[in-house]
Amino acid sequence: MKIFIYKLLIILFLTSTTNSAQELVAEKGSFGIDTKNKIIVWHVFNLDSILKVSKNIKSIKFNESFRIQDLSTKNLSYTNSISLSNGNSYKLYISKLPIIHLDVNTSELNSRNKILGSFTFFYKTRFLQSNLGIRYRGNLSLSFSKKSFDLEFWKDKVLKQSKDVKFEGLRSDDDWVLDAMFNEPLRLRSFIAANLWTQIHQPYYKSKEPEAKSGFGVKYVEVFKNNEYYGVYQLSESVDRKQLKLKKSKNKTIYGELYKADSYEGGPSFEKAPKEYSNLLGNWNGWAMRYPFIDNQPNWKNLAEFSNLVVKEPDDYFIKKIATNFNIANAIDYYLFVNILGATDNLGKNYYLAKYSNNEPYFFVPWDLDGSWGVIQDGKEQYNTDKILDNGLLKRLIVTNPDNYKQKLKNRWSQLRLKEFSDKNLFAKIDEIYTQFSEEKIYEREFLVWQNKYTRISKEKHYQHLKWWLEKKLNFLDNYFNNL
Repeated sequence: MKIFIYKLLIILFLTSTTNSAQELVAEKGSFGIDTKNKIIVWHVFNLDSILKVSKNIKSIKFNESFRIQDLSTKNLSYTNSISLSNGNSYKLYISKLPIIHLDVNTSELNSRNKILGSFTFFYKTRFLQSNLGIRYRGNLSLSFSKKSFDLEFWKDKVLKQSKDVKFEGLRSDDDWVLDAMFNEPLRLRSFIAANLWTQIHQPYYKSKEPEAKSGFGVKYVEVFKNNEYYGVYQLSESVDRKQLKLKKSKNKTIYGELYKADSYEGGPSFEKAPKEYSNLLGNWNGWAMRYPFIDNQPNWKNLAEFSNLVVKEPDDYFIKKIATNFNIANAIDYYLFVNILGATDNLGKNYYLAKYSNNEPYFFVPWDLDGSWGVIQDGKEQYNTDKILDNGLLKRLIVTNPDNYKQKLKNRWSQLRLKEFSDKNLFAKIDEIYTQFSEEKIYEREFLVWQNKYTRISKEKHYQHLKWWLEKKLNFLDNYFNNL
């Protein structure tokens, strides 16, 4: 029955124009036409099946009919760009990636408040249309010409009540991020890193919360904003209480906690632990409160006490108390993860600190992983491969060595190097995306519309730099942990 329906969809997809020629009709939402750059990007998931039943295609109907300039059907593929004409010449790219359209008043778009916009999504045969609230996101990335976006799906335009939306392979939620990856010339570091973390690390309370995630899921998409092609984006889940399945507060009692390492003020790097804090403010010592807010107010007491333990308490007290205050397995994995990435911006900022419930330990959750594997957060290449990254907490764990921490660190490194951190696995992941983006012309169309001082260097040179950097880094870390 499923096969019959699938074949029927293919037949309906094709509209005969004559007995000898056919016109393909693109489904609503499956394409975008950029009249400025003369680009059409069309998502077709089953191209091979369509071509098998259509041998003589002369045109494709999007909003209107476009004639194929080269009438050879074999040129319709994911790996070719195709010349079309409707009186004007266009370059058509057929994509396996989902297509997103954003329609928003750009003159009102800002980084502070979400404004009303419209959204469509097309993948395989699914078409989704919705109202949403949209704003720019980021700090340094706000200075980039290709912007990232925070999205919140709304039921209506007036009351703006949020609604959950699910994307294949990701969670159901109302809050999403579209990450432009503009500072990452190969558009793959953050994607691989996000998946790598969730492969190596699971929440220690997973048996209690089977749906809890240790990080955030990601998906590649191609975006049009106001009918202009904006390139490849990373659609990301948010890190929040729901994602981590933290316990909700009840009757003014705090259970789960979540803080974002928001700025370099010394708190997230565990270098400063001031006694004073105000529960009238949502920020303290470089942290931003994310959960909970009791009576619309944060409560910094628990985090202040933990920060004091790490920064100020004597070694014997730190050794005695740290395992009940911080999940040691998480600290080990995060330390190894940040160092294999060379993620210089993810120890004093750009991560989350969470607690599942009261009387439970804190743990790290990574975030914003594009400044890694040989580039820093502004996209500049780095060449230093022989530096260990840490912060006050991770350094003190090594120096004081509670419960033979260093040996556990070494053992975990050796374990991960056999599989997830092996040369074979890491380079295969890089090669897979790089090859796909090269062969399917994703790099070609991305760099047609987005250029900066880093993308003007050939993608081949960026690729070679990434592989050189990672090979050197792995060798350095092997020696470091062997001698720790």
